[in-house]
Amino acid sequence: MAENGKTTRGGRDGLHKVSISRIKKEMSDVFYLSDDLVITTLTADKNTTADYPTSVDGFTAIIMMAGEAVVSIDMQNYTVRPNSIVFFNPDSIIRTVKCSSNAAAYLLAFSKSFVNEIQIDLSTSLPVYMRFGKAPVLEASQQDVDEIRQLFQLIKTMLRSDKERYRHEIIRTLFTTAFYIITEINQRDQPGEMKQGRCEVLFDQFISLLQQYNKRERNVSFYARQMNITPKYLSSMVKEVSGKTAARWIDESVILEAKTLLKYSGMSIQEIAYHLNFSTQSFFGKYFKQHTGTSPSRYKRKG
Repeated sequence: MAENGKTTRGGRDGLHKVSISRIKKEMSDVFYLSDDLVITTLTADKNTTADYPTSVDGFTAIIMMAGEAVVSIDMQNYTVRPNSIVFFNPDSIIRTVKCSSNAAAYLLAFSKSFVNEIQIDLSTSLPVYMRFGKAPVLEASQQDVDEIRQLFQLIKTMLRSDKERYRHEIIRTLFTTAFYIITEINQRDQPGEMKQGRCEVLFDQFISLLQQYNKRERNVSFYARQMNITPKYLSSMVKEVSGKTAARWIDESVILEAKTLLKYSGMSIQEIAYHLNFSTQSFFGKYFKQHTGTSPSRYKRKG
């Protein structure tokens, strides 16, 4: 993005780091939810990634509406046409190699913390998560894109609505709906791809075990024993496949379960602590705050 006609360089020479906050301040026709979610439109004349490589501090998705472009993502070129959906990981290096004069697209950027608030189980989110960085361009049908656009329009309406009390919940629900549509498109587009390689098979097994045992087991060694591999191999394999460590997957799974229980179960914090196999409520509270930055009681009140 440009600031007063000038560009700001990031840590690597020529690479421009862009935050969601900066997008909402500098782009026109922007709809946003705090610094967590931004929806805007991109056109050939408003595309600053044609001038220099850019990295966005958050997850980003672009839906191509018109024209054609060649986009470089982490040094790999991809051709993008109408009805293409393109995913960018946080800190991916993005550059537009070329685009037609009539190129136009929707841009949706959302923070990691916003994703953590969405109630989607691991087995559902895994296929789309795995696609980020590996096969970032998803070809959709016109009907698919029309459905997603309608949801985007509803999100934009709610972002400027006076329904303040439940605005966040409504927007999260609409976002989750769009996510499920994209998940189904992804499964239709690449059936069975997740289970091709040995590492992917093992990773899928690890995630299945995590869903089964995350309420009582938080140790990498436990999951390694279940899979008859060493903890070191499990950790390196999970890191290679997903970009995150096995320990981090475990923690995120436990926190997602805890958030769901705090928000929807009606259980007390002590009951949730014991349900998740924490020795004391205090230990659970420290664990939750370490990973979320807030206490279980505050999260429960906010929810």
